[in-house]
Amino acid sequence: MLKVKLEPGLRIGRDALYSVPPQLVSLLNAIHRTGSLQRAIRDVDVSYRHAWGLLGRWEAITGHKLASFTRGHGTSLTAFGARLAQAGEWMEGRIRQWVPAIERELLRHLDVPVDVDKATIRVHASNDIALAKLKERLQGRLVLDLRFEGSLHSLDSLARGDCDLAGFHMPQPASLLGPLAAEFRARLNGREHHIACLFARHQGLMVGGHAKTRVRKLGDLAKPGVRFVNRERGSGTRLLLDALLARESVDPSAIDGYEHEEFTHMATAATVRAGMADAAFGIEAAAREHGLKFVEVVSERYYIAAPRKPQLRVAADAMVAAAQSASFQRAIQKIGGYEFGVTGNAVRLSELFAAAKPPAVRRRRAK
Repeated sequence: MLKVKLEPGLRIGRDALYSVPPQLVSLLNAIHRTGSLQRAIRDVDVSYRHAWGLLGRWEAITGHKLASFTRGHGTSLTAFGARLAQAGEWMEGRIRQWVPAIERELLRHLDVPVDVDKATIRVHASNDIALAKLKERLQGRLVLDLRFEGSLHSLDSLARGDCDLAGFHMPQPASLLGPLAAEFRARLNGREHHIACLFARHQGLMVGGHAKTRVRKLGDLAKPGVRFVNRERGSGTRLLLDALLARESVDPSAIDGYEHEEFTHMATAATVRAGMADAAFGIEAAAREHGLKFVEVVSERYYIAAPRKPQLRVAADAMVAAAQSASFQRAIQKIGGYEFGVTGNAVRLSELFAAAKPPAVRRRRAK
């Protein structure tokens, strides 16, 4: 177990400060105790020449005589010499009451986990299949307490201290979010947060086989007879969809099933596969898992945000390292819908929210 102890120290001088050596204090105390420089020298085990040199140097430093020598009466300390000899005891008596509290506080400050792998790291993050796989990959090395909630909710949890790391995703460029980009920007601080990219993924339309000819773009969701299943309010995917619908002037109230909500990508994909809806908006990996057609609408990046604290930075770096591993990437590429060319990149907020003209909305069918 880690222990700490604060030791008092003294630096004195006139033009400059010098640390008082323990040997000087021992010599002064020996002179006071024996009344003789010769006996003090033997007690302290220093040479006569060294003792004279030590006294002379510190008399020059302090500007005070430390000892007086009287023929026939031995050696005695001056008033200043006696005070200097007792300085350690004087300091100890004054600080005895408050040093233990400081020591306890210092111990708490220094007592971080020796091995971050043994600590439980609370992660609140937007729902993602690859992130769940990443947690499994880290088992035995890093204990993640993973809770899925919306991107903005996760960042709010980080600000409150309810989690240690937050996962969120944003489209490329962030300006595709429209006014909502400012909500993300307000929750992130470059001085307080380290942000790294875990991977990129594709978001778009997950379409049932029976509706593949009717749903080819976002506007088709408002066609009569097309049934839709949505993500829950506050989820990052729902926020992105709403921003994209606004960009394309699609009225959500015209979409049959817009109020029908599910809480994960896999749940919305399963609803479509079961024939209870014709389309959903989500990630390609979920569409592939359920054998649905996929029309890519936007590429986005998934980020991890960590407070700039050593142990949490280590945890974030461990997640990034796992995401960079060839074995993990091979496993995720079998699922499909992810890219790793940007994995591990540290992100500056100026880059993340850089003003840019959005590219044309992309549409790609999954093979």
